[in-house]
Amino acid sequence: MSRFNFSRRWMLRAGGVTLALPLLESLLPREARAQATTPPRRIIFVFTANGDQTSQRFTTKGETNFVLGEFLAPFEPYRADMLFVEGIDKYHYRLPSGERADGHQQGGSALAPWPSGTGSFPIGGGNGATIGYVKGASIDKALGERVQAANPNVRHQHLVYRVGDRSNNIWNQHAHAGPLGTQNPIPPETSPFTAYTRIFADVDPAAREAALRRLKMRQSALDVVKTELTALKPKLSADDVRRLDQHETSVRDLERSLSGMVADVPACTTLNLGATLDVFSQANWDEVGSLFFRISAMAFACDLTRVVNFNWSGNTSDRVYAELGHADGHHTISHDSSTDAFAKIRQIHRLLAQKTVSGLYEQLKAIPEGAGSVYDNTLVVHWSELDQGDTHGNSNNLVMFGGGAKKLFRTGRYVNLGTQSRDSFSDLLVYCFHYLGFTEVTTWGDSRLSQGGLPPGLV
Repeated sequence: MSRFNFSRRWMLRAGGVTLALPLLESLLPREARAQATTPPRRIIFVFTANGDQTSQRFTTKGETNFVLGEFLAPFEPYRADMLFVEGIDKYHYRLPSGERADGHQQGGSALAPWPSGTGSFPIGGGNGATIGYVKGASIDKALGERVQAANPNVRHQHLVYRVGDRSNNIWNQHAHAGPLGTQNPIPPETSPFTAYTRIFADVDPAAREAALRRLKMRQSALDVVKTELTALKPKLSADDVRRLDQHETSVRDLERSLSGMVADVPACTTLNLGATLDVFSQANWDEVGSLFFRISAMAFACDLTRVVNFNWSGNTSDRVYAELGHADGHHTISHDSSTDAFAKIRQIHRLLAQKTVSGLYEQLKAIPEGAGSVYDNTLVVHWSELDQGDTHGNSNNLVMFGGGAKKLFRTGRYVNLGTQSRDSFSDLLVYCFHYLGFTEVTTWGDSRLSQGGLPPGLV
């Protein structure tokens, strides 16, 4: 027993700190505990309708010296974090006519690369069949199921959003629940206000701030303990000094751990979405998309979900971009092969790229996480249902990976898979499973839509 008579005040304070420390993690909200070590990875699919202009995507196509074309230019500040993959084929022509729909509908279902079934939505395309939804799950559903199975505290398997379209049919539903062989579309949420209420119903910022205050109080107590340990040393025997040195080392280790926990707590809080608005008004598409991006970023930060399926519109969107001086709708313009029409298509895609960068990329970057931000741990997957609208083409698709892509891919590069034998869209999606840690997945979708292996040269 030590010959020194510790003061009751010091013992209570030191005992309170050391006994409380093991409970610190339990004081944190569930989402903070999930991120106390390595931040989780997430993924968001960003859909843009009606294809683009394939010849104008890039003005130079070197692997690292590529030059982005007019409508991709807004991504230039992020090029070092991105992988641009061109020449991707969805291989829908391999399906027989009774299992293949119009290019827009089949292309829009490409996150669920399964054959279509019959249904109540006859469409064009010249195959003479009445085609319905695809018969299988989409990748966001499959990923969400795996994430939740491995992390039961993640509340939502996936979030599905669409901007500015109230109808739900084969033209505009990109998420599907399956299982394989079953037509089971998932209606997207179209109002950010109702989505926010549902998702953030029990996120209480006051309780979170209280937990952080308790952590800081314990840090202050640790500082006092270290000071008193220094004052005690001259009065102690060599054995007691050694014991207290060991104790002080333990205190410092705990303090470092505590400081790391505080640094890793994400900026999870509630959001002020502002005044409600008509979410289906064409004049409000920009604001609705921005709100969905804000909700997605904060849902990631709070670890409420790790998978989001975001759509700027449905397939064949005929939104009129009056802010660009357009009088015709997007889909109408996309089927015109004139020089003027393609100029308008480039304007639309540039505008959507700008809104994605400001609404999503910058929101993700603004939320600190660990040594970086939520952006660094979020894979953004950009895609469209067609490669080019006027041809209904689907053999030269462009997919762009951004955000945390550098944690899987070799980024800052342009790759054309059209020059390779493994250029399947469904095969490319397998990398999304791998990004979230599900490396046991080696194929995704109907085998007729696959080339039988991962596209090479990307990781």
